[in-house]
Amino acid sequence: MRYQQKSMTRDEYERFLKVASGDEKAELVLKNATFLDVFTNHFKTGDIAISNGTFAGIGKYSGIEEIDMTGRTIVPGFIDAHIHIESTTVVPEIFVKESIKHGTTAVITDPHEIANVMGVDGINYMLEATEGLPMDIFFMIPSCVPSCKYDESGAVISAKDMEQFYGRDRVKGMAELMDVLGVVERVPEVLDKSFSAIKNEMLIDGHAPMVTGQQLVSYAAAGVLSDHECATLEEALEKMGLGVWIMIREGTAAQNLADLIGLCQEPYASRSMFCTDDRHINHIIDEGHIDAIIRKAIRLGVDPAIAYKMASYNAAAYFDLRDRGAISPGFLADFIVIDDINDVTVGAVYKSGIQITKEALELKCKSHISDDLVEKSHNTFHLPHVTEEMLKNKGKLPIIGLVPGQLYTTREGLADRIDIEQDILKVAVVERHKNTGHIGLGFVTGYGMKKGAIVTSVAHDAHNIIAIGTSEQEIAIAINELKNIGGGMVVYADGKIKASYPLPVAGLMSEEGALEAKNHLEKVHEAAYELGANKDIDPFMTLSFTALPVIPELRITTKGVVDVASGKIFK
Repeated sequence: MRYQQKSMTRDEYERFLKVASGDEKAELVLKNATFLDVFTNHFKTGDIAISNGTFAGIGKYSGIEEIDMTGRTIVPGFIDAHIHIESTTVVPEIFVKESIKHGTTAVITDPHEIANVMGVDGINYMLEATEGLPMDIFFMIPSCVPSCKYDESGAVISAKDMEQFYGRDRVKGMAELMDVLGVVERVPEVLDKSFSAIKNEMLIDGHAPMVTGQQLVSYAAAGVLSDHECATLEEALEKMGLGVWIMIREGTAAQNLADLIGLCQEPYASRSMFCTDDRHINHIIDEGHIDAIIRKAIRLGVDPAIAYKMASYNAAAYFDLRDRGAISPGFLADFIVIDDINDVTVGAVYKSGIQITKEALELKCKSHISDDLVEKSHNTFHLPHVTEEMLKNKGKLPIIGLVPGQLYTTREGLADRIDIEQDILKVAVVERHKNTGHIGLGFVTGYGMKKGAIVTSVAHDAHNIIAIGTSEQEIAIAINELKNIGGGMVVYADGKIKASYPLPVAGLMSEEGALEAKNHLEKVHEAAYELGANKDIDPFMTLSFTALPVIPELRITTKGVVDVASGKIFK
């Protein structure tokens, strides 16, 4: 069945057709509306009739309730094509309560952050936490737990583990296949996962930063259908030419829209969509969610009709959500009333034809999670007391260079000691899941800090503890404080804790409200910048990604600094 009518009874279906033909009044009619036609990329005008939570017709209609939309514009609800809700730093109900105000009516989430901490229990936690919320939250099942053989996560998820989730209503496929080398080298356990997804008719999302040529061809041949890691237009067009859909990312650490703006025109726009990937809750509150990407795209010269379509219909088309993403008969009436299409001013948000009010959000944004999963999620730190001696290196180690606005890093030589004047800082990753005592050491440049230490348990994707600082002593003190608060973010200097942000749920998420979380984030960021952290980077999100060993060129894990291209580990 193609459209939303599949959920109707026979009698509802007949009445729906009567409304469509004008023989019966619709429950709601938006009179004199300007609306986006995503099929022709034009804004049109007319009355919009809504019945049974579904668009019934466009033309001249009368309704039981009528709202004059003169001077306002109706667009489909926004869809985030790829997000890790855990990276907002708040639990799903808080994320939904805030982001839906910005017009987001659906997201496709990959819970691989919490899965790397808790395994299958983490996936089940997120499924339960998102059930019944006033936003449609669809899932891609994590494929890389751990992300690759160089990582040391809290769990391992196999193809068999993934298969138990396929076939569920809200599961759309296999999440970003990060282990490109595992695919190209045909590692059995990696191919087991992609082959299982194909046999179960599941989509496979990709993750292939800077992958090109024959390696990219081999990767696409494995069944990968999308990528959100493009940093250049040339890279995106090569992937698109192989049938890969491009997700243009604007997150907290990585902002790729400006470099990929050439995709926001035909013929490329129809194979492109927007996503945030990893975006802190304070940026959602202050700047917006998908609406912020549309706003920026329009400022960069993109046709508003194209920008709004990329934010809605394109993601629906890719994920086979055939009942949404358009203002058209038979589609789910998820829509936004826009007061100014260039500024993307959200005047009202409707879900299934019903306006989402503040009162409704307070009532409906309530998660119900099994007691055992709540307990497990609050008990994820298992590591010894860390000392200064444990953080000292015995020889030269690689220097990882940070690049503002990007996730890739550069090679900046070797160092044997901290040199604050040359912006060479010590970085360490401490295993925190199974009390192994493993610690990886290296150096970072481009971070800018002049004193103290910054530590977080949000360290993509294994989410061990990553720390950076100007002395081993300060780093050790900050790590132990992080353990004491059950995970989160800590800034330490001058013999005291400057700021901290507890994240008790798997060391990743806060259960506080959005404004409380924003306040915590602002305080730890302010404290980090007071220590001299480079203001062209997000000191926590950028640090977090320094631990992800599937993005070139250098990363650091509990095993040491990893050369991503060769797989060589420097210890």
